[in-house]
Amino acid sequence: MSNLPRNARLFSLFRIFFNCRFYYPVYLVMFLEFGLSIAQFATLNLIWAITIVLMEVPSGALADHLGRKKLVVASAILMITEILILILTPAGSAFVFWLFVINRVLSGAAEAAASGADEAMAYDSIPEPTRQVLWAKVMKRTMIGISIGFVITSITGALVYSPDFINSVLHGLGLDPGVTKAHTLKFPLYLNLATAVAVFFIAIRFEEKQTNDNSTGLSAIRESFSGTLRAGRWILRSPAATILMLIGLFYDSIIRVFYTVSSNVYKLIKLPEWTWGFVGAAASIVGIGVALLCERMAKGCSASVNFAVVTILTFTGCMALANPVPLWGVVLLLPMLTAMRFLQYFLSYYLNQVTPSEQRATVLSFKGASMNLAFGLLTQIFGVVTAQFLWSEKFALISSPELAAFAYTLTWSPGYFAIGAILLFTLTRWRYGKGLTLLIEDGKVDNQPGR
Repeated sequence: MSNLPRNARLFSLFRIFFNCRFYYPVYLVMFLEFGLSIAQFATLNLIWAITIVLMEVPSGALADHLGRKKLVVASAILMITEILILILTPAGSAFVFWLFVINRVLSGAAEAAASGADEAMAYDSIPEPTRQVLWAKVMKRTMIGISIGFVITSITGALVYSPDFINSVLHGLGLDPGVTKAHTLKFPLYLNLATAVAVFFIAIRFEEKQTNDNSTGLSAIRESFSGTLRAGRWILRSPAATILMLIGLFYDSIIRVFYTVSSNVYKLIKLPEWTWGFVGAAASIVGIGVALLCERMAKGCSASVNFAVVTILTFTGCMALANPVPLWGVVLLLPMLTAMRFLQYFLSYYLNQVTPSEQRATVLSFKGASMNLAFGLLTQIFGVVTAQFLWSEKFALISSPELAAFAYTLTWSPGYFAIGAILLFTLTRWRYGKGLTLLIEDGKVDNQPGR
């Protein structure tokens, strides 16, 4: 991969360190340990999503107008700040929810600033004649790197979160094993602070061509919103971009809700806490093979076939969530654990092909905004529905009512996904008279220089 431009190599490193977070394997459980309820957890995710929606598209337009590197560096600074907020938050305090609100706003702003700008810098740095081939290799390299990163962070994050593991290590070293959950609660966050600092140093190494545009202040803001409106109109006029956006927001929201509540799913299938990281690590190892497979599928299969695979994997994962099997049932979660990687690869591969270079950062920000808003809304719905079930008489006499209500909510996921997927692809045929593959081919033709 030495023939890749510098920005393309930095893009892979940036995505790896930005996305591989040590607290992911204990995400929901950690939030609950701080003293939050599931309803508050859902509200925080909605706040996070709304922040991204409010900031992501303007930030993408600002990236195209003022400079993409500035937005990427800003995202790194925001990431450091959001982790510091969690580290400084006292568990169980009366104002823990509001500190988490600040964290979610900062986190959403960081996602918004980075989304689109890093990918646009990397994609445009590749020479036009080899762009399509090399971008597929960049995505493969990034996915493999993220998978390896997830292996490390998943195992390490879950282990350092477990007081039993830390105490066993201390005992083996001849030290006093007196560590409690109050001590280990923030251990994954300390590790994540180090990766956030690494993200900053990667961000400042990106290279960007100087532009002749010296506008600042209100004129820059006005131009950024004008660029946003132009990109929005372009998306609505591009059938391929419209359908890819709809696929992204619908599929991603379902898959990401699973990732967000996965620690509670592991509780549901009775996995010991210290094993949670190994589940994520195993999925990441499989993800390396998925990255290699994605590149071959992108070259050898049609877009319709590739997204059909994502559909089958996601529906199979929903069935596994609706019918949890203790212990070995974790194997049945594998389709859902791999669906996200297929989805991310194919969305990036096809959307970049149909998007003009001058609007790439803005359009990619639209993609992130739509997916994050859908995720936030679905998470909120999931939290509200779970709370409603929890308050019903059906779960009043159960020993673990919250977990039982959580499990019952999951039984709705297969039907919800099946109906949504059927409506989406029926809409595509009815509205455009073509399948996804032909729409993307038409989009590629329309995106040729001079058209």
